[in-house]
Amino acid sequence: MLTNRNGNWNLDRTARALRLTASAGALAAMASVGACSGSVSIGGSDAVAEPELERRVATALAEQVNRPTPNIDCPGDLAAEVDASIQCVLTVTGDTTRYPVNVRVTSVNGDDDVQFSAQVGTTPLPAGG
Repeated sequence: MLTNRNGNWNLDRTARALRLTASAGALAAMASVGACSGSVSIGGSDAVAEPELERRVATALAEQVNRPTPNIDCPGDLAAEVDASIQCVLTVTGDTTRYPVNVRVTSVNGDDDVQFSAQVGTTPLPAGG
């Protein structure tokens, strides 16, 4: 039982523990996804721009596991070429655990549509990197 000196419930600690448990559950769900797929229109460009890639991968993962949208951080643009890949990082709001996400182009249709797959790693990345 969590109490303070006056015998009152310490709701801050309880709420924090619940948030951490929920975040850990969300990360576990994301990591257990395996792979998801999505597509993005690139408007004739030769790459998927980093912000659009991050948004699309996050949305696809969230829809796959029916969880809130995670934070996805990619180091740059993804070339619009079949088998091009990039290593991104997934975190859930309120948690510092990070998981690798390998995003790979599976097809390019014409000049506009890039299909991709995103594979979430099951082993967390080392802290601080």
